[in-house]
Amino acid sequence: MSIQVNSGHDTRVLTRENFWLRGRVLTTKGKPQARAKVKIYRYSGKRKTRVKTLRTSKTGWYSWSPAKPRSGVYRAVVSTTRSSAKIRVKRHTGTRTLASREKSMGFLLGKPTSGVRRAGDVAWRNYARATLVQRGSRTWLVRGKHLSTYRSHAGAKGRLGAPTGDVRCGLPEGGCLQQFRTGAIYVNKKAKKKVTVAVSPKLGAADLVAVAKSQVGYREKTPRQSKYNRWIGETDPPDAWCGYFVSWLAHAAGKPGAVLKSKSFPALVKAERKRGRTAKTPRVGRLAYIGYFEKGKPTHVGIVSKVKGDHVWTVEGNVSAGGGSRIPRGVHVVKRHTSRIVFYADPKY
Repeated sequence: MSIQVNSGHDTRVLTRENFWLRGRVLTTKGKPQARAKVKIYRYSGKRKTRVKTLRTSKTGWYSWSPAKPRSGVYRAVVSTTRSSAKIRVKRHTGTRTLASREKSMGFLLGKPTSGVRRAGDVAWRNYARATLVQRGSRTWLVRGKHLSTYRSHAGAKGRLGAPTGDVRCGLPEGGCLQQFRTGAIYVNKKAKKKVTVAVSPKLGAADLVAVAKSQVGYREKTPRQSKYNRWIGETDPPDAWCGYFVSWLAHAAGKPGAVLKSKSFPALVKAERKRGRTAKTPRVGRLAYIGYFEKGKPTHVGIVSKVKGDHVWTVEGNVSAGGGSRIPRGVHVVKRHTSRIVFYADPKY
């Protein structure tokens, strides 16, 4: 049996790229072995860890891409007497042209459906199952559920712009997030909204908003027993969870620390002001600290998803529809006048 990285051509794995381990299992007579159980192991020194078990296709092929790509030594095993050679995967820095990535990922792309198109410093090509986008010296892959959404937003020449990396999976709740120059696409099969998009001119600002949109429609079953309460470890009656919600967004996006985390809302406000990232004007992706009960005193928080005129639309937790306080509460998009916002704060994108 065999093992290789991607298509076997140009097997470098650059930073922020995903990779696939692939191979073929044949019978002793040299015919493809279908439905063979393949175990993939990762070696670190003398330690061996099984990272995946899968079965071969009708043609004897197996293919696996780790949710969290890691350098290391890998081997595929069918039995104690049938295994591949060990193969080393090592992260590199460097350049990657569209032609190079096409050669490396040809097994995944399908047939080309367009020629190479260009706009400014961006070049892209569409395939039956993917799109490759080159910006500057790097080329990124868009595929799966992210692909149809990306194309519906006009791809590289649309509002999202070029990718800044391949999709990142292995996030909490099995989420997958792909960042673009001016936006983000988030996929989470467990969320109320399975695929969400956000657009922001600030690089990275859309990531948390895309995650926030996926949670719209979530409702706590019992007051103060939301999943955000459980995540932070506070489920007592006084523990309102609007602050827990915005902190959870950073956790779900794979950016712990991007939003401050505190079990006390007054302590969160104090830490936010001390952090020195506050602002007076709204922007998509900024946190909005709201004077919920009275103007000038922050007692609630959400994340800005839209700005128009004197109003902002925020995704907020621990509110009822329309931003009220009826029970049960959940996650909702709320339209608020800017006069109700005490201050804004930028997460660390």
